[in-house]
Amino acid sequence: MTLMPLAASCGRKKRGERMETVFRTDVGNVRRHNEDAGGLFYGEGMTLAVVADGMGGHRAGDVASGMVVEALRDSWQDHPPKNEISDIKDWLRAEIKRANRAVYNKSIDEAAFNGMGTTVVASVLYKGTMVVAHVGDSRAYRLQSRMIEQITSDHSLVNELVKKGELSPEEAENHPRKNVLTRAIGTEEEIDVDVDVYDFPARAVLLLCSDGLSDKLGEMDVEAMLSSENSIIEAADALIREALARGGEDNISVILAHHDEEGTDS
Repeated sequence: MTLMPLAASCGRKKRGERMETVFRTDVGNVRRHNEDAGGLFYGEGMTLAVVADGMGGHRAGDVASGMVVEALRDSWQDHPPKNEISDIKDWLRAEIKRANRAVYNKSIDEAAFNGMGTTVVASVLYKGTMVVAHVGDSRAYRLQSRMIEQITSDHSLVNELVKKGELSPEEAENHPRKNVLTRAIGTEEEIDVDVDVYDFPARAVLLLCSDGLSDKLGEMDVEAMLSSENSIIEAADALIREALARGGEDNISVILAHHDEEGTDS
């Protein structure tokens, strides 16, 4: 396995296909510390992408998000899933639950970390398929045929009100309690993890992001940037620049993975 450091970008070629990936994170315009964490990790025929958005203030938020990314990275290195979709689903659910217990126990055992937590969105890309797991409001989007689709559903109070018909999506965008989570890593000893499987055909793009991006850019904005002729590295940088230009009050993290046309190794 190759472990990519935080904030690194990388293009990766596999036998019979080409997968280009990039991770970018920025502290933003207001906050002094970056509580986001993330990374790209590679195995035989598989790629793991992770974004986590910590909460609980400097030090606590940093620790929670970092613990989750490191736990997934270490497990990916030491005992990765088998090359089967069912095993990948089980692995993501089990490892995120394991990371949740570690964050929860640290928050209980050490006063400096009381109340810390984090979101997480993670995806394993394998043979034209992406397995996506998430807890909280960090999101996954898929661009396919130049059309963007949000494929995760926020674990947030406002999203629950939208699903119940008590708020419109437009009202939800500017709701004062928009960032109140109903589910997060580290807040309870046991947590439910949403895990789903999606097609990831040639020319599709996967976007994972923290809410520092999704709170600032609408789906049409993202769609336009990802449908441009820019490389995915240029697109990731453009997404972050635009979020900064629109205020950038929060930390901003982006992972892009582009499933290019089938080709040969080089």
